[in-house]
Amino acid sequence: MLKEIDIKVIKFLLSGSVYSELAIIKHFGINYEELENIYNRLEENGYLTKYTEYMEEKKSCNSSCGSCNFKCPVEKEGEDYSDIRVITEKALRDFSF
Repeated sequence: MLKEIDIKVIKFLLSGSVYSELAIIKHFGINYEELENIYNRLEENGYLTKYTEYMEEKKSCNSSCGSCNFKCPVEKEGEDYSDIRVITEKALRDFSF
């Protein structure tokens, strides 16, 4: 079940700008632990997904990148993408302005 703060955060993210975690924390007056809990609830409800999972899903549409109209980004070896989250289509459908 989403909390009111979860909905506010996803709408804030959908507002079209890129925000750092610090900007989100300052805007809502929360701490990092609270933000992580919000992210986890949004993931559990299908509104956010981890970047690595998103990329695997997109790449699995066809083994030859680009054949599914998805432009595969170049991933740098050794880069850590584990903390990056992607807003899902469900979030766009449910919370777009």
